[in-house]
Amino acid sequence: MNKMLAIAALGTVALSSCSVFGTRSAAVSGQLQGFSPNQNLGLAVVGFNNGQYTADGTQPQLIDKFLTGGYTLTLPRNVPYGTYRVIVFRDANNDGRFNTGDVVLSRDNGKLLVYAGRDNDFFSGTKYGWNIYNTATREVQTTILNNYDLQAVGAQ
Repeated sequence: MNKMLAIAALGTVALSSCSVFGTRSAAVSGQLQGFSPNQNLGLAVVGFNNGQYTADGTQPQLIDKFLTGGYTLTLPRNVPYGTYRVIVFRDANNDGRFNTGDVVLSRDNGKLLVYAGRDNDFFSGTKYGWNIYNTATREVQTTILNNYDLQAVGAQ
């Protein structure tokens, strides 16, 4: 009887730990091409719905003067499930955030970051947590979120 109570207690702790740990955390990485330093640049994860970027209030990573060719960005866990993009932007008001008036300097790379609440949410093949969805090939990256390369709008 004590053994069954112990197993039940462990099962309850395991299930409740989902709320303690939250959703699966992740990081995304890629290459930066064609961006000039000293432009007051930032790197941010922003909502992307119906072809529009939406500021989501998360802290961006500032990359100005550190354009070494690559980046790694920790993805937030406190945003709604949905589709997002990583962008390079010019921080016009120097507040360290992507705001409505800031200019997006990176071109569409054909990939979406998908924050899924369950498997196959939004697109077939996505898993719970963060994923990369390639809109051209419909391929999904679910574990290692790399090759999310960003190119400057004017770069060839």
